[in-house]
Amino acid sequence: MIVAFENNVVCSDEKVRDYLLAHHADLKEDQDEDALCLVRLHKEEDIDGTDRVDLVGWREISRELYWAEGQMECNYSIICFSRKTTSLQMSVVLSTCNQLEWLEKVLWGYEAQDTKNFELIIADDGSRKETYDMLQRITPQLSFQVKHVWHEDKGFRKCDILNKGILAAQADYLLFSDGDCIPRKDFVSTHLCLRRKGRFLSGGYHKLSMDLSKDITKDDILSGRCFDLQWMRGKGMPASFFKNNKLTATGFKRWALNTFTPTKASWNGHNASGWLSDILAVNGFDERMQYGGQDREFGERLENYGIHGMQIRYSTVCLHLDHARGYKTKDSIQKNRNIRKHTRGAKVQWTSLGIVKDELRGQSVKVNSYYDRYIREEEKLTSYKEKGGFYRHIYSLSCRWRRAKYHDKVVRAYQQDTDAPALSNHSGVIVSLTTFPPRISQLHLMLKSILWQTCPPEKIIVWLSEQEFPGRLNDLPEELKMLMAKGIEFSFVSENFRSHKKYHYVFREYPDSKVITVDDDLIYPRNTVERLLSLSYQYPDTVCGNVIRKIHMDGNSFSVYRKWKKVFTMPVNSSLQNVAIGCGGIYYPPHWYGEELFDWKIISEHCPSADDLWLKANELKRRVKVTGGGEFYPRPIELPQTQNNSLQKKNNGKTNLNDKQWKSLNELWKLDELYCINGK
Repeated sequence: MIVAFENNVVCSDEKVRDYLLAHHADLKEDQDEDALCLVRLHKEEDIDGTDRVDLVGWREISRELYWAEGQMECNYSIICFSRKTTSLQMSVVLSTCNQLEWLEKVLWGYEAQDTKNFELIIADDGSRKETYDMLQRITPQLSFQVKHVWHEDKGFRKCDILNKGILAAQADYLLFSDGDCIPRKDFVSTHLCLRRKGRFLSGGYHKLSMDLSKDITKDDILSGRCFDLQWMRGKGMPASFFKNNKLTATGFKRWALNTFTPTKASWNGHNASGWLSDILAVNGFDERMQYGGQDREFGERLENYGIHGMQIRYSTVCLHLDHARGYKTKDSIQKNRNIRKHTRGAKVQWTSLGIVKDELRGQSVKVNSYYDRYIREEEKLTSYKEKGGFYRHIYSLSCRWRRAKYHDKVVRAYQQDTDAPALSNHSGVIVSLTTFPPRISQLHLMLKSILWQTCPPEKIIVWLSEQEFPGRLNDLPEELKMLMAKGIEFSFVSENFRSHKKYHYVFREYPDSKVITVDDDLIYPRNTVERLLSLSYQYPDTVCGNVIRKIHMDGNSFSVYRKWKKVFTMPVNSSLQNVAIGCGGIYYPPHWYGEELFDWKIISEHCPSADDLWLKANELKRRVKVTGGGEFYPRPIELPQTQNNSLQKKNNGKTNLNDKQWKSLNELWKLDELYCINGK
């Protein structure tokens, strides 16, 4: 019997069905040219006449929401190939992609298991129809339930399909392996026997050559001979004393090897298991991750959450069949390393791009939808600009119109969104800013964009002058008072250091903390904090900016500020030439500055309105380099009714205040000489 659920929504439960239909109708009202497709719920008769088939395992409403709200991005299907009723203690999630021959051998490995109280979920990363046909042919011969979870092939998306496999799981305990790993007969039962609360299990594999991988037959697997060391040597496997312990170790030797092995108990995608509740607590796998360490990153978040690995690499055995890895690239590995570095350094527990997306934690779907479309148009405009030529102006006209359209929609969506999350992340970073009366009415929109960051800060502090807000909290709009319940702090100070307030007090009061300064007139991209922290782990002693300008020299003298090129995307580098700009957010490491940074007498005389330049001058004096981000960073969205009082217009406009202030600082400290001496 085959039951297929397709086309965006996978559901047959009547209660959930009603919810999805109602929720979908609400979503569709605000859609325009990118409207969602109609919900199509497939229902097929069972052989016994049953007209409805339940997809079990949806324990949390968040899962139901995910399936409903993720339709635009997650078009996939689940096919349940059997109705076998066993007492399920485990769900085995098996990843695969177009490894037809290997997958069939692995299925026979699970048929040979000494326990059958499990279901097998095949998490298929876009295999062709041949895999479906094989499963249709072979599953009637298997004694356990098989589910085929599939999505369209759009490149390596293992983490995405694993998350979808988790959603389909029925048991409370999950075992993860790959479709090229044949399990020994005690593979499942050993994981069940060794499971512990507060732990995940970390196993290993025994890798085979290509020739031996091809030689193994169905009968070899069902009989267990393929795990016999002598049989494998007879097939040409070279002798390897220590490696072969995975196949032969028993009793005390097995315990000793597990206990004293120098290999860390990490999450290994080919052989690892854990409790569903723990997996959901860290939000599953990070869907930004491509090939190279994606499983390890998931395990590191479990460790940060307090779920520690337990080494069982000599207790559970699987044979890893050989194959090519065409999806392996240097770029993907480097990207994953950066994400893992951030995960470890910031002690990240929850990924915002996992099973449950950010919008499911309260944010309006419209905010993310409109912002994603705004970014799409921004990227198109950037690519047109890079191509150059006359026609780029023609091609960009419609792009500019759509960007303006979604710019306005993002602002309206943030205005309507009232359910922002509270600060709870342990990133260890403080976001600091300041504002003044003409902008106070729009500040709540900017603050919401920081609350909705993919990596939220630990603190958000707004520094306000008592001279400008004599009534203190009474002078604040109700929208800001409501945000105080989310953890945002408003600190009133007696002095009015203008824009310099955003760094002055936070460096003074939190000298040991990591600090990110932001401007008060922008809606920031949701990855602003995450990008800056990721850069900081690569370059721990540098100032980091998402947007930079590059200092331009005319000989041995600084050129005018307008010639300092603004860059939103560039190769990652660390240089004295870079100037971090506040519109992209700026990360500052602890203790990078000297006492002269706080000398208001000098500031007021030489650089009263250009805090970025004042900070850059101090960086040059102390030879502190600045790092710029490498991936595309969209321009932050300008808040309405804020740009008339913009420092950028005053400093870069007709008055050329930036040039005057930088010239004054240069005369004071001989910055051009410092720059030329220290180099780039």
